[in-house]
Amino acid sequence: MSKNNRNLHWRRRQALFGLLIVCGLLLGACVPAAAPATPETSAEPATAVPAVSAGEQVMVGAWVGPCCNPIEYVNPLSAGGGYHWFNKIFGHLVTYNVEYTEIIPDLAESWSISDDSLTWTFNLREGVTWHDGSPFTADDVIFSIELCVDPNTTCWQAGPLAVIEGAQAYIDGDAGTIGGLVAVDETTLEITTDGPTAPLLDVLAETWILHKASMQDIPRDQIDNTEYWRTAPIGTGPFKFSQYVEGQYIETVRFDDYWRGAPKLDKLIRREFKDPATALLAFDAGEIDFTYLTADEVERESQNPNAVIHPGPSQVDNALTLNPEFNPLFGEPMFRQAILYAIDRKSIIESIYKGAAEPVPCLYGNPIYYPDDIEQYDYNPDKARELLAELGVDPATLGTIILDTYYNDQLSADVMTVMQANLADIGINVELMPLDGAAWSSRYYDQGDSQMSFIGGANGADPNRAVQYFYSTSPGNNYKYANEELDRLLDQGRQEMDPAARTAIYQEACRVLGQDQPWIFLWQTVRYGIVSTRVANFLFTPAAGGGSYYDQAELWEIVE
Repeated sequence: MSKNNRNLHWRRRQALFGLLIVCGLLLGACVPAAAPATPETSAEPATAVPAVSAGEQVMVGAWVGPCCNPIEYVNPLSAGGGYHWFNKIFGHLVTYNVEYTEIIPDLAESWSISDDSLTWTFNLREGVTWHDGSPFTADDVIFSIELCVDPNTTCWQAGPLAVIEGAQAYIDGDAGTIGGLVAVDETTLEITTDGPTAPLLDVLAETWILHKASMQDIPRDQIDNTEYWRTAPIGTGPFKFSQYVEGQYIETVRFDDYWRGAPKLDKLIRREFKDPATALLAFDAGEIDFTYLTADEVERESQNPNAVIHPGPSQVDNALTLNPEFNPLFGEPMFRQAILYAIDRKSIIESIYKGAAEPVPCLYGNPIYYPDDIEQYDYNPDKARELLAELGVDPATLGTIILDTYYNDQLSADVMTVMQANLADIGINVELMPLDGAAWSSRYYDQGDSQMSFIGGANGADPNRAVQYFYSTSPGNNYKYANEELDRLLDQGRQEMDPAARTAIYQEACRVLGQDQPWIFLWQTVRYGIVSTRVANFLFTPAAGGGSYYDQAELWEIVE
């Protein structure tokens, strides 16, 4: 596979990671006992599910956001929406706690870092077994990382893992192994990086550990679409793969030898749906136990006596992107600033999101990275017209701009309609084009035909994740935005090990992003998950892709 094709595949999967609807926080409470009204929608026929035997503990959910239904891939390396559902099958060296605030052990029970901040030593758990009964070892970790960065495979963590010493030589074909990965023994692994790398643990929390013995003979250029993922993937997680019925469901069964203890559920099933409205209908009908809500559905569903709603910050910032290849003017920061001044974010947040959103000045979802004096771009259509005039732009000459999106829920349609009216008020004519996830991805990435897009960009626990979108040489930087000052700051932030100093660096990076608006940064919303009251011990936290955090799935159980 050529490097250009490799980058294209990486960009698509990396962006799908960022373009997720993610929901919930552990703030849900039981709800009043009144029946919910039936949503007004013409739903697709319900998907098939496997039969459940009497007495079986079976939980069924729709762990996929609206951007990516139905599931296009069952390969965790390149899966899109809700990809962290695969945490139930596979593990990571480390993960996040359930509040998504700190790194905790997973397959590595402890770790240390050298005085020069270059070599990380991971002590792996002893006694962990794969689903086929074989032991988990350091060789599996090395295999997984080398597989991820291999240019013949599609893995959205390939870029962040390239900081490992020798990774670039491996990617370029100049080395057969990655020199910075050393198995000291079966349960001790050393990872050496090219320079100090503060976000390495965050990267490893997103890096799947795969079974070397069952995968090493699969040709690398066949990894993306091998039948292995659909028939017999082997992991270390609490549930074992059972079957995948395309367009219908993935079924997993309890792994009795899971290292944290055997799960209480006999089966965990992930249903696929064409759209979120259909999934919610299935939830209301008692066919599934978990799905997502949008803000406009919360009031109705809060009357459901059989449900608990979990709200929380989404860790996904909504934004508009402009394609400078369609019009070079779209690459001008002043033009993008004019667009942002024209959008009445306050009214949209209050009237459509019901107050469940906050404006953001840059991609970071955590306000500790916002400088106090950063420009907020409050609604000011006169300022927008002034900037257009300063650029010498007559909006009438722009023609009709197509605004596409993969968001296919009613709330997003309402948001886009208001933005269309806001832009019309300053003379910019916009036509709306909502698409399903596959069609949008093809238009945006494969064809490069998108002009303006309404998207979501994942931020997450570590601010380094912005690198994927805005670093000048990053494969995830789809429109090739480049700013030398931002690159310098992002390099510094990645290498700075002191948390306070890192915060100051990323505040400056936020200032640059706010000035340039490489994406037109809009808001971060509250997202909502909804779970049946028949599920006990259920934990859910909002995070991109569903979140790499310990959700204690082995403790979930059905109580009826």
